[in-house]
Amino acid sequence: METASSLRFFVRCSSTTLFFFFFFFFFFFVSIFVSVAAAADDDELSIDVAHPTALRLISGLPVETSPGSKPGIQLLCKRIHIRGLSRLHYLSKYAHLIRVKVQIVEESPRALRIRNSVDACFHGNSSLGLCMCPQGKWERLSKGPWVRSMSPYDDRVLDIRMPGPSMEILEVSMDEETSSYRIISLVLGFILLTAAPVLSESIVFYYSSAMAVGVILVILIVLFQGMKLLPTGRRSSLAIFMYSSLIGLGSFLLSYVPKLLQTALKDIGIDEDMYNFLILFLVVCTVLVGAWLGFWIVRKLVLAEDGSIDSGNATFVLWSIRIFAAILILQHLVDMPEPVFEITVIRR
Repeated sequence: METASSLRFFVRCSSTTLFFFFFFFFFFFVSIFVSVAAAADDDELSIDVAHPTALRLISGLPVETSPGSKPGIQLLCKRIHIRGLSRLHYLSKYAHLIRVKVQIVEESPRALRIRNSVDACFHGNSSLGLCMCPQGKWERLSKGPWVRSMSPYDDRVLDIRMPGPSMEILEVSMDEETSSYRIISLVLGFILLTAAPVLSESIVFYYSSAMAVGVILVILIVLFQGMKLLPTGRRSSLAIFMYSSLIGLGSFLLSYVPKLLQTALKDIGIDEDMYNFLILFLVVCTVLVGAWLGFWIVRKLVLAEDGSIDSGNATFVLWSIRIFAAILILQHLVDMPEPVFEITVIRR
């Protein structure tokens, strides 16, 4: 009977895990084959991620009705299409990140004068008119180079606007960087997704996790109780937190803290030879108390009366691990599609 129930549980968990795998692989392959490349006009520039180059802008088209600009003033506008890579042919670029940079390369009097009037808009809607980005999406180059990140597989559009008569002071370039955290999050997510049925039924996992959380709770409790010894007295936690934040601003006084601790320990009667033993003793006590707290929590809240894992808790932990794994897997997606609609609030 127990063997049959265990077999049914294994089949149920395996089918759910396979469903998650098929879902993510389906999403991945759809993102491979469903990609829309918008054709650029003859007067629009383009940069291929496979062959990145630095573009020195020369001229642009005059636009008078760009959102956010002053009425009646014409601005020079230029659109640059950034063409992404094919996933099937450039799978090795999976952990890479592309940084698009727009900067002023001249230090002429005109460049210094119009530095605060150069705007850039980075979006994915190629059907949008030239320099017709919403007002809230325009970003200014007043504080140095403008830099934004994108996936190497994505197609993006960069609109630039500035006062005339030319755009020769601007340069658009791309840098490629490696983001290893994307691979780590993907691998860790698939590992957790695969091991979720086993972890949810493992007593060792519950005890180790609860003990780790217990140690963290004990450390937080010790820190919280120590904060009450501050000159603020027994005020609210928010006041204590603000007071400790203000103390953190005076970090240059940290060099005097060891001397104060040594003086206090000497007054108690503890010599320098016992410092290491005292620190080790406090660390061991904190770990033991936290481990006991986690052990007690598992015995009272997780295990059933016969010592087995409660089925309701196991199901909750199973789906919690799967949700966390799904979040980790989705973290590697940089080229998520942008919404092409916007909400306008009309005030009466």
